[in-house]
Amino acid sequence: MPPDPSDTIAQIIKSAGAEFLRNGYAGTSLRKIAAEAGLTTGALYRHYADKESLYRALVEPVYHTFFDSLREETDHYEGLLDSEGLNAMWEDSGRTVEKIFRYAYDHLAAVRLLISASKQTVFGDFKERLVWMDVDLTMRYLRTARNRGYRIRKLSRKEVYLVTMGQYAGFFEILLQFDDLNVALNYVRNYSAFCTGGWKKLLEEDYNT
Repeated sequence: MPPDPSDTIAQIIKSAGAEFLRNGYAGTSLRKIAAEAGLTTGALYRHYADKESLYRALVEPVYHTFFDSLREETDHYEGLLDSEGLNAMWEDSGRTVEKIFRYAYDHLAAVRLLISASKQTVFGDFKERLVWMDVDLTMRYLRTARNRGYRIRKLSRKEVYLVTMGQYAGFFEILLQFDDLNVALNYVRNYSAFCTGGWKKLLEEDYNT
């Protein structure tokens, strides 16, 4: 019986993920990936035309899911401003982060590639783009909240960037440091609570008194 093509592709993807993480994009060769997958280089080429197409197959779906999820969550919290106010975001932010981490750990190799081994690829902007998108969506949410009568401190885009950048640095580090989801979630829950408390203080406290 000939091998199942889906099994072959799964083995290629697994081998490629390990090789890209070990050597980075520039240092990885298709020959090594093929050998690790138990294939000839020619057999690998029948599935992927080049290294870029293989890397893209690994990370592109995850790349877009992160940005789509960020937009959806912001839309969700804006929709709750009239019915539940800011509390909806404060109380639910931990659940949102945990949901994202569960997805990330289902695709951990791809996530780690995006974080630490995406230089010299079209996905090299992942971390910076994710932070800046969160900044812009946060600014939009805060403007909407103020327009609906909520008294919250007005922050500059630079201030929001500095806080957001620090927040993501912690999340990225958890994703890189821990292989076990349950261990990671313990850190995530504590870190999310810390970040939420910081945002609340930053937005609610009157710094002019």
